[in-house]
Amino acid sequence: MTPFGDTVIFTECTADRGLAVRVRDVFGGLGAALALSACVTQNAQHQTTTFLDSYAQAQPTLASFRECHGFACSSSSTVSLSPQEWSKVVAVMRPPAKDAKAERRKISVAVATMRMLVGAKTGTAVHQWTHKDREILPNMSDPTQLDCIDESVNTWTYMTMMERGGLFRFHEVAKLSNSGGLVDPRNTAVLREKNGDLYAIDPALVDAGVPPPVIPLASWMTEWPPDLSKSDTPKTKVNIRTRSAALEKPAQ
Repeated sequence: MTPFGDTVIFTECTADRGLAVRVRDVFGGLGAALALSACVTQNAQHQTTTFLDSYAQAQPTLASFRECHGFACSSSSTVSLSPQEWSKVVAVMRPPAKDAKAERRKISVAVATMRMLVGAKTGTAVHQWTHKDREILPNMSDPTQLDCIDESVNTWTYMTMMERGGLFRFHEVAKLSNSGGLVDPRNTAVLREKNGDLYAIDPALVDAGVPPPVIPLASWMTEWPPDLSKSDTPKTKVNIRTRSAALEKPAQ
């Protein structure tokens, strides 16, 4: 058993059954090797903890948590947030949402806020030039860039800290999910609404500072590339230079 509850079975498997990295040149990165070398038992939503077991800190706290970057967590940084920095995240979630849909929108903005707060410390709060047209381009060893493995693990960490901080009323953090094949493999963090509905929270689809799309997991798994105009996501960008994380309209 792993710290996150899955039994990992190391065996030969095809990449579309295993874990995948959404990159245009699949065979060019470490993620492809992982995809071809490790499988886990998965449910119909392809939910697994393999990348969490490999890269995430099981008990992230404000004093210490791990941030993945550089593609497939080839680089990682140990990060902390001050109470003042964390207050920017709390401010996004306050007042509490009145329903699950409103809470998901707040969570999306809070994830983008943490992404920028952490990125200011790790050097990753920069334009993600590898995120283009809902694909991820080859990285060329740039440690400031994040692929879908980095983004999904980091987003799980952010949302886990929020949930354990008492900021969620209608949701809980679920295992990561993956879909696609050798041509379009992808990974995402997942929220579970209290009624059981699952939603992909996928920052790999947008630039740093942009709230990640919130997409029903079933749609994220089967409809690719997703129509982001249909995602329930605030059309804004996070500005962390104010006392509380403010929102600004993206440049036209």
